[in-house]
Amino acid sequence: MIQVIDFKIIGRRIQRYRKQGGLSQGDVAEKLDVSISYISQIERGVAEVSLKRLDEIAGIVNTKIELLVADTDITSTDFLNSEIYNLIKGWNTEKKELLVNIINAIEHSRM
Repeated sequence: MIQVIDFKIIGRRIQRYRKQGGLSQGDVAEKLDVSISYISQIERGVAEVSLKRLDEIAGIVNTKIELLVADTDITSTDFLNSEIYNLIKGWNTEKKELLVNIINAIEHSRM
């Protein structure tokens, strides 16, 4: 079976580790000697990145390449839970309550 690399998921992971390290896209671009636009393309999954470049990025964002490319199955429950948590962890109570109401509305519409 041929495995397809999901560059969008890899890009989101790069973005997450970059932000956790307090780095801007400009910081990463400067260290790689590339444009900020290229880093944006990588993080959005538009640019397909070589393993060599991924290894360089992993070093800059202080993680291992394995953590950027492993478990790229977007349907993985653990991955999805992690993505949801990372999206909402900085939200205030009002936004979280709104999200809960939206989820409840979706759940009730299925019945």
